[in-house]
Amino acid sequence: MELLVVIAIIGILIALLLPAVQAAREAARRSQCTNNLKQLALAMHNYHDVYNTLPRSGYGGNDAGRPWNNWERFGVNVCLLPFIEQKALADQFVYVSGTPFGTYFNGPMQVKVPAFLCPSARPYRNANNTAGWNGPGCNYAWCSGSTTYTAWGANVNSFNGMFQVRIEKPFAAVTDGLSQTAMVSEILSGDGDSSKATYPFDIFYPQGGDSVYNNIANQDFPTPAELQTIGVACQNPAGERSNNGTLWAWYPHAQVLFNTAAPPNWQYPSCGGNCCPGGAHDWGRGIIPPRSLHPGGVNVGLGDGSVRFITSTIDTLTFQRLGHASDGQPIPEF
Repeated sequence: MELLVVIAIIGILIALLLPAVQAAREAARRSQCTNNLKQLALAMHNYHDVYNTLPRSGYGGNDAGRPWNNWERFGVNVCLLPFIEQKALADQFVYVSGTPFGTYFNGPMQVKVPAFLCPSARPYRNANNTAGWNGPGCNYAWCSGSTTYTAWGANVNSFNGMFQVRIEKPFAAVTDGLSQTAMVSEILSGDGDSSKATYPFDIFYPQGGDSVYNNIANQDFPTPAELQTIGVACQNPAGERSNNGTLWAWYPHAQVLFNTAAPPNWQYPSCGGNCCPGGAHDWGRGIIPPRSLHPGGVNVGLGDGSVRFITSTIDTLTFQRLGHASDGQPIPEF
């Protein structure tokens, strides 16, 4: 009888201690994530010190003079490799005439880079992804601004954040101040199963495609009501992609870019527009907020290199202005 009582007491103690142990482990993971973002921010500053500009997303290997085409859209992270002790990997992206895209895709693009992975995030799992475009995973992305315009279509020059497709910006263009502008944050990898749409991991495509964004009066600052309309449209999607957050070397939103159109960990699915057949997240507009598995919010690296934990309940307009690099409006305490 006494043995049973002792066993029962031990069981109760374990039940009481387990949440505390889990919380301590998550605190350690979040701390490591914060450090990862600080290192990426430092690497970005070192890049700027060398080139006097920020890298663009989508640049065609390391040959800046090469024409734009579908198979050479490498992103910000490829430019950053030499500054995170990955020079040998960076050298594998040198363009050689006649080299097929598969040489890059099946080679250096598949190398797992720990600097791009959050310890709290789920590893990417290619369970049933018929769309292709699989990769080793990527949980950190760079801010394109508050606008809903994304990395495909006629309005790629409308990005108002620190990073642009095919256009390089210097720190001097961040007129709102580096300490008041989001630079890098967290994203989640898709669940790897293209047979179903899974919130919050996958990218959903709304009924009506890109046209659902036409009712937004100001694409740079969609209102909460406008965001809700799009979010509801995405809850019953026309399609989905589960290979987001997989290719650290690729250029588009949901792979290495995010926007602040909606708050962190938005209650609705991350939403694209019209999906391309290849499933590589090339669309005209989208709501791609930062997401994490940290309870209550996400880590955000600001332009000055500091990292802040921003709660999921932050005011929508405040978060949008944090993503905009040059709107000239003051940002309240966040």
